Amino acid sequence: MRRRIFLILVFSVFLINFTCAEFSFSDTGSSINTEYGISDYLKAKVNISFQDEPLNSTFRDSLGNSINLSLLLTKIPNFNYIINQTTNKITSNFHVIQLDVANFSMPDTIGTFNYQLNFSGRQIFKEEIKVISIDKSIEEAIKEKYEILNNSRAEIKKLDVSVQKVLNERLNISSLENKLNTLENQYESASSEEYEEILANLSEIKIPSTISEIAEANSISFYPKKENIDLDALKTIAGGDYPIDQENEYIDGLILWYQDSLKTKLTFKEMSVLYDSNEERILRIFKFKFDKRDLKNEAYFIIEDLGDIVFDEDYSLGNAEGYIYLNLKDISGELLLSTEQYVDFLSIPVFIAPSINDISPLEAGTYIDAQKENKISKWVLFGLILFLLLLIGVVAYIIIQAWYKRKYENYLFKNRNNLFNIMAYIQNAKKRGMPREDIIKNLKKSNWKKEQINYALNKYEGKKIAGIIERPFKRVLENIEKSSQK
Repeated sequence: MRRRIFLILVFSVFLINFTCAEFSFSDTGSSINTEYGISDYLKAKVNISFQDEPLNSTFRDSLGNSINLSLLLTKIPNFNYIINQTTNKITSNFHVIQLDVANFSMPDTIGTFNYQLNFSGRQIFKEEIKVISIDKSIEEAIKEKYEILNNSRAEIKKLDVSVQKVLNERLNISSLENKLNTLENQYESASSEEYEEILANLSEIKIPSTISEIAEANSISFYPKKENIDLDALKTIAGGDYPIDQENEYIDGLILWYQDSLKTKLTFKEMSVLYDSNEERILRIFKFKFDKRDLKNEAYFIIEDLGDIVFDEDYSLGNAEGYIYLNLKDISGELLLSTEQYVDFLSIPVFIAPSINDISPLEAGTYIDAQKENKISKWVLFGLILFLLLLIGVVAYIIIQAWYKRKYENYLFKNRNNLFNIMAYIQNAKKRGMPREDIIKNLKKSNWKKEQINYALNKYEGKKIAGIIERPFKRVLENIEKSSQK
């Protein structure tokens, strides 16, 4: 019940602040810890924006702690704001401020306290906080870490066994458990003087709180791209040689060899790993499944060294010319790897090849002629697929344009306060006679996106919103909108 009252209170404060237009506070992204050790420091986040807010404004709490806004700004990295040198006031869009840097001390005695944090004389937080002994904090911290670790394991176990191996390896699940066990054993035999160090070490253990799949592509036929084939690296890895003036002919010959000798299916997963600190890691997992029944030559799986590749098995890997490679005979049928680099199933830099001496170079145009008959036999199927794609495209175009006109503003400004803030800034700047180019430049400095700036300026100036295309389906879209409003 207390939490609901707090949210209502925060919302009320937000409305008051927005009316005053000096600063705006949002409960989204804001938080405050309610449990501390003796003489611990305040742990709180404040999502706030400023509109001509004086730099001498102050965060002040009910325990007598305070910090001037100008001093606080020097402790916050990557906070973009505009200072009016004449009035000594700042303007900014919303930014989450970590008030930990203010070093607001909590009470030095155990108990429960009513705590209030104000900014510029107006209430931000009003909470009941507990100050507990540090040994109790350690017990609870260890318990919480184990719970998060067990939840992560449960999430991982929902996935394929091979994917589990890669995630456990990349996220260091076993290592995290060992660290927790070590600290728990240290705590059981530690003196009170060692508690601070143990608690600090516990806080450094980062365990993923949420693991989820955000993208997937299943069993796609994989073919190496010409631009990913490096014959010099292949020469070092598998042997053989080629005339330098016939590089393209050998690359075409390698592609034809691949089509005749090997069939490969690729499955791709993109995983989001979130931590309690709001840190996010994106893992990209690739599973190659090989059909080697027609493979007559010894061949190698070769991938560019991305710097952080993790395999599902302890393969005998080689390194050469900036590539990692292994012999296909060492792979039973599937190979799984992961990376945090920005590559997907279309761009992964992999090729599979035998020794160059096992490749028959093709004369210019031969590779194309070899494929011609097969392509002609597929024209009927291609025509049907093209027709269906065009039909789907038309329908999707109509739906997207209808959505675009109705939802585009909400898409750009998920928080309506952001739209109010940028419009307010544009209005004030226009009244002061600021040129459009300077307005755009200042907004970019405050980390507004180009699409948001263009939308807000065009909306203010009454111009056509870029991106909304009315022809050739304008009448159809209008009919859809009318029917959706009934």
